[in-house]
Amino acid sequence: MKFLIVPILLAAALPAAEAQVVPALNAFATESYQYLARGDENLIFSPFNVATALSMALVGARARTAEEIQTVLHLRYDPNYNVALGTLLSDLTKANNKGGNELLTANGLWLQMGFAIEPSFERTLASDYRAPLTLVDFIADSETARSRINEWTEEHTKQKIKNLLPAGSLDSRTRLVLTSAIYFYGKWQDPFVTSRTQPAVFTLPTGATTKTNFMNQTSHFGYTETSAAQILEMRYTGTGIAFDVLLPRSVSGFPDLEKSLTKENLRGWFANLSTRNVQVALPKFHAESEFSLARALSIMGMSTAFSNKADFSGISSGRGLSLAQVVHKAFVDVSEQGTEAAAATGVSVSAAAVHAPEPLVIFRADHPFMFLIRDTRTGAILFIGRLTNPR
Repeated sequence: MKFLIVPILLAAALPAAEAQVVPALNAFATESYQYLARGDENLIFSPFNVATALSMALVGARARTAEEIQTVLHLRYDPNYNVALGTLLSDLTKANNKGGNELLTANGLWLQMGFAIEPSFERTLASDYRAPLTLVDFIADSETARSRINEWTEEHTKQKIKNLLPAGSLDSRTRLVLTSAIYFYGKWQDPFVTSRTQPAVFTLPTGATTKTNFMNQTSHFGYTETSAAQILEMRYTGTGIAFDVLLPRSVSGFPDLEKSLTKENLRGWFANLSTRNVQVALPKFHAESEFSLARALSIMGMSTAFSNKADFSGISSGRGLSLAQVVHKAFVDVSEQGTEAAAATGVSVSAAAVHAPEPLVIFRADHPFMFLIRDTRTGAILFIGRLTNPR
């Protein structure tokens, strides 16, 4: 029995590469949110990161296995897809690393010494995903290999994602590990003044309340509203990346707002944003999430990949590989200066003009809300989550 672990972390008309990839990524983002947003706990994950990792595995998938992964990722796969996704990754990092802001992505390929993989698989990961090959010895010393991979993940997420692969997750049967990481730090275009941060009441999903620190300011932001929600967009200086807050008009309206989260609704809401003078009260918050995604992905439509009928012969012919687990970790911290976020995912494969003054808009996020970190130029959703309890 052989194992593969894949830690993953993904204006004018869009360039062809981005136009091909972004709609699929965002459809995956909204659908996967619906599967993960169970219960009422805080949530943060990077659908971009998970989709990038699944795409790396898709390079080696064949037959029904490949078809199901494509369905979950909402794409029609062809060789140009890998080039397009690689181009998008490169374009995003080039455009958003300036003015003290950082958007970093990294991929890697960790291979058991002496284990043969298909040359085309290695070439595609190297050229399109920039995933360099590193030889390790899972058979003789899996814990050293695991430590090296975890250290790599920490390095590429600025120490925010630790112990991605827990003790015992790799052993002498492991043959291949794919790694991917994403890290973002953005400074607000309009930072909050620390002295204006004050404690106030936040209402929880149950109706109970808690006190937390709210950041306060009045400035011009992107804003729109519907009968059910207010939508605020706050930009990061010198980048095309924005922090979007979807705030229901009441606590009781939060479940319905979550259910309405679709790619089409998001596109419509963001298209209606206009610059308004907004008085904002937003909680300072820190959230972390950790998921095992195998069940959710199976329910979403790629169950074959986790069974003994899986076909990953594009990775290694005749090896009988199948997905065993998909693990994802993510982190976000929102403060007066800006936002820091990071994520990593692991996929385990085993054998088998002059206007009249506008009225002031009040935007007080004092009850559960959803949030996104997205690239406004391409529309790509990098992180998505919700805050239900700022404590």
